[in-house]
Amino acid sequence: MIGISVYVSDEDAEERILRASSSGVKLAFTSLHIPEESGISPKRVRDLLSLFKREGFRVFADVSKKTPAMLGLHHFEEVKELGVTSLRLDDGFTTDEMLQLSRQFRIAINASTVGKKELQGWIESGLATENMIAWHNFYPKPETGLDEEYFLGQQNLYDTLGIPVYAFIPGDEKKRGPLHLGLPTLEDHRDQSPYISAVQLKRWGVTGVFVGDPGCSEQLLGKLVRFDQEEVIELSYSGSGEIEGEYQLRPDPGRDVFRLLDTRTESGIPPQHTGERPRGTITQDNDLYGRYRGEIQIVRRNLQSDPKVNVIGRICTEHLNLLELFESGQRIEMKGNFIH
Repeated sequence: MIGISVYVSDEDAEERILRASSSGVKLAFTSLHIPEESGISPKRVRDLLSLFKREGFRVFADVSKKTPAMLGLHHFEEVKELGVTSLRLDDGFTTDEMLQLSRQFRIAINASTVGKKELQGWIESGLATENMIAWHNFYPKPETGLDEEYFLGQQNLYDTLGIPVYAFIPGDEKKRGPLHLGLPTLEDHRDQSPYISAVQLKRWGVTGVFVGDPGCSEQLLGKLVRFDQEEVIELSYSGSGEIEGEYQLRPDPGRDVFRLLDTRTESGIPPQHTGERPRGTITQDNDLYGRYRGEIQIVRRNLQSDPKVNVIGRICTEHLNLLELFESGQRIEMKGNFIH
């Protein structure tokens, strides 16, 4: 599941909703913590929620007890009628209030801060796990994002209870203020390619990956949706244009290389460019390798030159970390000279 984040103060919110919708994204996070002094009118919020509804989005909203009143409403049930399906509650709600709201909405609890004891207390009070989402914070301030080990511990806790986990990655365009330094859940993801971060989160078992920043290119959205729905990883590379296209890896990954299925050929491939093969090198076996002629590999770790192996390209530096996120039989698409 891939989602966007839309903020009511963003002048380009409508455009971002329509762009995401056309890319196949139908999930959105928004904050309905709206201070009176913000100058944001209830009509503005209603208009955005109406657009979400028209485009078929499921909306997850960050709310406080004051949210209905700020929207000119009397009850949270009326928020549901505007198209909001799930609530992420602030600390002002009691357990009884949470239970009552869980009869109308899925409740997103804070996966970054809620531990086993507090979670068990809610479950014993009657909060059904099937009505819960474990949703992590995003962290605008550098050096404050979550540690990987802690994140994986929380993931294990919620996996054990069958509660889906959602988390944030930064966008690749406009960053949200006031710091404009990205909105990741994990600190390691702040300066990493958001595409790699998303693939990593999915590999760890995260159900919902949401772009925290308002700015997310159509290109990135398309790649995220494709990976989410088709499990295809896109790799940018430099080298021969003849190898652009979609491939599947063998189901038995080698220690040193990933081998691409159905790439051998009976056509002649003379030895050339048989230099050293650092990690990320794309190679092709030449005539000297006999029946392996034509087989294409992606190198997993630095290897010396081999006269039987031609170097035909290199995975772009930014995408090297995707290599260790491949699964057995992974489908990939190689795109030449395209760096994102």
